Amino acid sequence: MQFHENMPPYHEMTPSTNKQLFQEFPSVDWNTWKAKAVTDLRDTPYERIMWTTPDGFTLEPWYASGNAVTLPGQQEPKQRNIWRNCRRIKVSDTGKANREALDSLLSQEVTALEFHLGAPQLCQNESLCELLQGINIPAAAIYFSGAVTDQVSLLETLATLPGFIENSGGLLSETPETLPEKENRLFSAADAMPGFRFLAVDTVPWHEQGATPSQEIALALAAASDLLNRFTSADIEPGRIVGAMEIIMAAGSSHFTELAKPRAFRKLFRHIAAAYGAEKTLLPRLFARTSPRNLSLLDPFTNVLRQTTETVSAVLGGYDTLQITPFDGGLSVSESDAERISGNIHLILKEESCLHRVADPAAGSYYLETLTAELAKAAWNVFLELEAAGGFASAIQSGLVKQKITEGNTAKRKTLENRKKTLIGVNRYPWPLTPVQEKNIAALQQAIQSAPEGSETAGFERLRLKAETRRITSGFQPSVFIWLSGDPGISFRQAAFADDFFRCGGFAVTGMTQLDPDEKSCAKALENNPDIVVLCIAEKDPVPTAETICRTLCALKPGIIPVMAGKPPEQKELLLTAGLDSFIHTGVNVLDMLQSYHLKTGVQ
Repeated sequence: MQFHENMPPYHEMTPSTNKQLFQEFPSVDWNTWKAKAVTDLRDTPYERIMWTTPDGFTLEPWYASGNAVTLPGQQEPKQRNIWRNCRRIKVSDTGKANREALDSLLSQEVTALEFHLGAPQLCQNESLCELLQGINIPAAAIYFSGAVTDQVSLLETLATLPGFIENSGGLLSETPETLPEKENRLFSAADAMPGFRFLAVDTVPWHEQGATPSQEIALALAAASDLLNRFTSADIEPGRIVGAMEIIMAAGSSHFTELAKPRAFRKLFRHIAAAYGAEKTLLPRLFARTSPRNLSLLDPFTNVLRQTTETVSAVLGGYDTLQITPFDGGLSVSESDAERISGNIHLILKEESCLHRVADPAAGSYYLETLTAELAKAAWNVFLELEAAGGFASAIQSGLVKQKITEGNTAKRKTLENRKKTLIGVNRYPWPLTPVQEKNIAALQQAIQSAPEGSETAGFERLRLKAETRRITSGFQPSVFIWLSGDPGISFRQAAFADDFFRCGGFAVTGMTQLDPDEKSCAKALENNPDIVVLCIAEKDPVPTAETICRTLCALKPGIIPVMAGKPPEQKELLLTAGLDSFIHTGVNVLDMLQSYHLKTGVQ
């Protein structure tokens, strides 16, 4: 007899479900949870585990039914989370661009194409036919951006091309404030292409300047409101206007906030649409681009990870179309490799992670619904401020938009410069340049100079490139020796901090050794002729040891720059008199200090 013949049916092995086991595990009251958290935190204030967002509102670390927004939230219209994978192709040579497009459609399952036109003549019929040759126009959404100077003529030309009446792409160039023809002709030109969007609102430039998520939402709402006001004044039905809109946003790296951003926008847009008389169910199409402002030029492979988190946020937030920028511009990795690797993020998240199976998976989460509501509230307040200033166009002309963005950007920049916010490979854990990067050092210098105003990486990478360029062109690289003394555990942590601190500025660390405070040790520290010696002294009173070392170092090598790791002690004046230059520790403005060390070591 086989063993399995004596086995009971599965349901007989399963414990009885008659008991309601969950009754034995009552839900945790939020106040009880907070009291326990305060106890476990001991001397750490509870506020330390709360998060104050860049938009000014504060979130609890945990939410329950008693302290969250009313659920359920607004039901999203999609039944499945299908998004379109969009590839951007720069067009100067239509034949070359056509080959790139066909290859993308075949090899990476691209479902949307953005042709960034380099010249107005590329909008002509002959150029468009060559550009689109062989492409299944009804199946792939086709977008146009760049040098689109006459939107009406382009729409009229597209309407005559085979298959375009079924296309669901659009124009990503914003509609001019004044049209050479009446507004009605713009809509008439697109009548034959009902799925083609031609009223674009692009907030990515504001994101690049440093706008916060709530500001991006508010700017998108204000621009959309201006369009509704403008075209309803021309007697165009509001639902038709909404149906022609494409809202373009950047997907940044703050995962939960970026997930909530499109949800908050949809929530607010419904009220604006209703105010103009459109159905609340009508929504613009949402187009996301991965953020350009946090991309590292010198450590590009970290960008792949950033883009992955941004893509997850965008997908779970429910964008209709998503474009992932190549993680490198061809200065560290070939452009084709960068395009392929970034493009594969779409495929992995869809085919392997199956993120397309569920629409709005954030729905019902106390934390995410609360974040969405708070973000919407902050955005609505900014929107009302823009409306009070006369609307989107007036707020830009008056400088209000620039002022609001600058205020937020200044605070954000401070968190980067003091390393409260970490960017791997930029202000923490820099990676050495590769041979390809060293060969392309001049092009890297040029690229960093053209970084967007709100770039989170440009400050540190511009500084580091100065030192690296000096090393490559002249053979000189400022160097640091790290001196450890006292408790090994503490001094090693100080040394690790100092090592990371100076490498972010392009300094070479020539040695890191535990030494005694005597002349022989000072001579050893100066063996490789360092420009800076960092003292990591883990003693109850580090001043006597540090004073002795500073005086001896300055006597042996006039011009040496002694630096101490740690906060200044009460007797810091003794150390400064002995020749100590400065102190480095958590909380200092790292970028400013590295710039000063560059000047002191001759890096211009």
